Amino acid sequence: MSTPSDPTREPTTEVPWERLDVRIVLAAFLGALVRLVPAALAWWFFDQDDTAARVTVAVLAAVALVHPANEALKYLKVRYRITPGELQVRKGLLVRSAHSVPLHRIRTVDITSPLIHRLLGLAVLTVGTGSNLMSDPTSGVALAGLRAPVAAALRSRLANEAELASPPATVEQPVRDDGTVVELRWAWIVYAMSGVWLLVGALSVGGTLFGMASAIGRGDWLTNGVAAAATALGVFAAVVGLVVFLLVGTVAGAVTFVTGWWGYRLVREPGGTFVASRGLLTTRSFTADRARMRGVTLTSSPLVRLFGGGLARPVMTGVSLRQTMNESAALLPTTTHDEAVRLGDTLLGSRLLQSLDDGTVRLVTHPPAARRRAVARWLIADAVVAGLVALGTALWGWPAWLLAVPVALLPLCVLAGRAAYRALGHALVDDHLYLRRGVVIRRTDVLEVRGISGANVTQSPVQRWLGLAHLVATTAAGEQAYRAVDVAVGDATVLAAALTAESSVVTFTGA
Repeated sequence: MSTPSDPTREPTTEVPWERLDVRIVLAAFLGALVRLVPAALAWWFFDQDDTAARVTVAVLAAVALVHPANEALKYLKVRYRITPGELQVRKGLLVRSAHSVPLHRIRTVDITSPLIHRLLGLAVLTVGTGSNLMSDPTSGVALAGLRAPVAAALRSRLANEAELASPPATVEQPVRDDGTVVELRWAWIVYAMSGVWLLVGALSVGGTLFGMASAIGRGDWLTNGVAAAATALGVFAAVVGLVVFLLVGTVAGAVTFVTGWWGYRLVREPGGTFVASRGLLTTRSFTADRARMRGVTLTSSPLVRLFGGGLARPVMTGVSLRQTMNESAALLPTTTHDEAVRLGDTLLGSRLLQSLDDGTVRLVTHPPAARRRAVARWLIADAVVAGLVALGTALWGWPAWLLAVPVALLPLCVLAGRAAYRALGHALVDDHLYLRRGVVIRRTDVLEVRGISGANVTQSPVQRWLGLAHLVATTAAGEQAYRAVDVAVGDATVLAAALTAESSVVTFTGA
């Protein structure tokens, strides 16, 4: 964002402009070659006369030349400097732009280094101001192509000048003398293998293989091969397919964990700032200070809970939507439940999650009407499945035995609804709001009341009939909206009033 000149500001002409390292051009060229090799090998292996393959390789070859040329222009035209009050960046060839980030607005200073950058001794420094708009020019800047020691020195300087320091903790959690809070434990890999990648891993791998095959004109070859294998296996095709699906998902989860969390270490620096570093191929370093912590969210899927695991995610201000989407701001992996509770409480400096586990804090039980609504939602989902199966049987000749599936699922849906009800709970204890919900993904949110800016009580027609309501607490941190599901309407209004006692920002809406 261009900042208008301020006559009261001290002159900054004596501060020299710095430039990126010229090795970013070589890094871009090597990266383009890496992307070109798979297509070239596939072109050579399958059919060198295939038009689609030739076009694909030609396009990638053109990119291999254009991208390094763009990085050369970046080296020539990107300049940066730190003045007494700002981080200033200038860039552009035909269209010039100047960005100024006030040091007091800096919320995060992160360092990433992809494999090729690491081999060349380079790193990417990303400075964020916490804006949640993807296209907001004031959300920060990225300096891609600094020498690694320069990036580390800039991170320390910006963090110090931006005063990213935390207030003293009310309850100190144990850390080592060198400030290490936790290091990687390989036993945690089981949670990655039983988490979301168990379901999406095979889909991701299959989609990637099909995309590569289609790019060289061999999509039909792959699909025909799968169809032939299914025909040959006959009735065992479904069993074999399920085994392969789970096996690929398990391997994908393990590979993702190894590459993403290799060398993981969470350190608390003397000023109270937390620094998490991790990564095998691409290394990441994320900085977060306790002053921006507004709570913590503890989540777990059914298999992760079965193995006694959980994931603690801090609720922080100053983390942009871009960082949230690419997970560059992840401080913690999925660990054992006890370790997740300890780490969450360490980040907050208070034993909030532990108080919930040991019974010091008791959640308010939601009314029986919430149980009826939870069971009804699962039964409606089962009825929809039954309707789709019946439609397929009548119109497309699906096997009639499929109609037994929704019938068999009926008792399971009742149990799932009752489990969803048991998971519901909320409490307002001292200066913290506790919220719990979810049966597929169980989550517990603990929020500082000082970070809550408003409360919204909503009712659907069914909820009005049952005397229930949703309470949504809004905040500038994390997901920005946290829900208490199917609370008694009287409890919801009282809780909303208590949360907004100072700001008086409370709304009540109904369908």
